[in-house]
Amino acid sequence: MKWIRLIRLMPLLRRLSPATIRLRLTLLAAVIAAVPLAAAAAGTALAVRASILQDGQRRSAETQHWLRVEVKRDQVTDKHKPVPRCHSNPHTPQAPQRVSFCRKPYDFSSGKPGPSGREAMYDALNNQGALSLAPWTSSTPIQRPGAYPQFSDYVVLIYSLRAEQARLNTFVWSLAGGTLGLVALIAGSTWFAAGRVLRPVEAIRAEFAELSARHLDRRVPVPRAGNEIARLATTMNTTLNRLQTAVDRQRQFTADASHELRTPLACLRTELELALNRPDAADWPQVVRAAHEDTIRVQELTEDLLLLARLDAEHGDRQPRRTVDLTDVVREETVRRRPPHGIEIDLRTEPGPVAVTGHPALLARVIGNLLDNAERYATSAIAVRLTHDTDHGTAVVDVVDDGPGIPPEDHQRIFERFTRLDDARAQDTGGAGLGLAIAQRIATAHHGTLEITPRTRGAHFTLRLPARLP
Repeated sequence: MKWIRLIRLMPLLRRLSPATIRLRLTLLAAVIAAVPLAAAAAGTALAVRASILQDGQRRSAETQHWLRVEVKRDQVTDKHKPVPRCHSNPHTPQAPQRVSFCRKPYDFSSGKPGPSGREAMYDALNNQGALSLAPWTSSTPIQRPGAYPQFSDYVVLIYSLRAEQARLNTFVWSLAGGTLGLVALIAGSTWFAAGRVLRPVEAIRAEFAELSARHLDRRVPVPRAGNEIARLATTMNTTLNRLQTAVDRQRQFTADASHELRTPLACLRTELELALNRPDAADWPQVVRAAHEDTIRVQELTEDLLLLARLDAEHGDRQPRRTVDLTDVVREETVRRRPPHGIEIDLRTEPGPVAVTGHPALLARVIGNLLDNAERYATSAIAVRLTHDTDHGTAVVDVVDDGPGIPPEDHQRIFERFTRLDDARAQDTGGAGLGLAIAQRIATAHHGTLEITPRTRGAHFTLRLPARLP
């Protein structure tokens, strides 16, 4: 039942718990400061109480000695002088107005087994007094019994500790006030410091809340102090830069894809509409062949776009990988080629297998895209080289054509999607500009690189993939 009640109270406890980090830090600092300060204050109060009580006991002992002298003097002067039952002595030099003594009858002859009646009387009446640490309570006075053989009565010295208790109360109140004041000072300082520290965080949060897909150019403020919050703001701005770049690239990619798909579809529609307007004069076999070519172009473009989407979503990395002989992949992609008339492919590979880890279909797609690009722009020859760089532990594939080449300023732009070069490589045969982008994205997914090696004539692409040790 207790566990069930505790579980039912959990939502209420969460609702009552402080929600802000500033308040939590303040309460934590107050608790951390209050525990040792309270322990130190309690230890100090106990030590001071012991000291004040010891001082009161010393004064009571001095007063008892004075009392015995006075009683003896009364016995010498007049043994038959009556002594009052209870008497307060206002002339006690040690502690005026705080000492009283009484003579009360006590039967010393009523002994019991063990201690004598006199010792039992001493044990019952002897009290060393006590001081209370609670200022709203009173103290216990000191009682010192003293018996005299000349009388059948006994004399009890009662020493009040009211003055000592008042001193202790003043000290306890001062100590409690100082402790609470110090805890409040620490809590207030923590509240102020936490507010100063978290103020940039609130500014970052407010600015970040205003961001949207339409306002990705905005950035969160970076504090001047080079602390963790400044590094957080810098990291967030860097992430926003990457996000803006990705969104801009996605928008551009969508626009380019729409444009590329619209062109073959428009051609296909135009050809069909012209044939339908004059069905008797249309060359239907030629219309079907043209429509078939446009359909194949749309299909290839759609497949390329889907492959890029999967690679961007990193679905390729989640697929199971296995060891692939890159030599077989390069040979198969080269042998099945039917290059245009007048273009020869020179293939040279390592004598043994060159093993890499990856997806055979994707690796074949990289080699195929590089060969497609080379065939499109080559003049007479294409050279394919597969080597094993043992020093760096990589498999290297070089594809070189003797075409017009690529200007140095376009070496990076050529790997962007839907990029075509118009001047030096003007003999474009209708590619969509996705082949090299797909090849580089696949190489990156396999932890490799695809780069352009500078060359005086023609284009030289170099693919590097981590080789698997035999």
